[in-house]
Amino acid sequence: MSDDQKQILESEGNPSKIQTETRTPRSIRFSDPEWKAIEKEAAVRGMATAELARHAAVAFATGQLASNSAAVPPEIYAYIERIFRGVYLLATIKRDEMSHEGRLDEFEKVRKEARKVQETIHENHAI
Repeated sequence: MSDDQKQILESEGNPSKIQTETRTPRSIRFSDPEWKAIEKEAAVRGMATAELARHAAVAFATGQLASNSAAVPPEIYAYIERIFRGVYLLATIKRDEMSHEGRLDEFEKVRKEARKVQETIHENHAI
């Protein structure tokens, strides 16, 4: 197994964690319509085009992105972000309330269970 493969496995397929070594430029060919679609999706996500292509390739290579994965429409990402912010706010308020009531252990148990579910969803879907 090469060092690059070990690095990918050690990072559990998370492209954002794979940055300890210098990257080497590679050449890959795309048709104009393919590249335009990649550019458009990168812009929606606020990423550089090459960054999106790299993340998608690494996710696919490490099994984090299935070949038959359906694309998530960009407007769905906005809804997910809004829901996340609302849940975070409510969870913060509830954590403070439960802390004052001496129930922080109970809150932490729920938080850990929610984190496991979140990780499972992230592992099974390229979101």
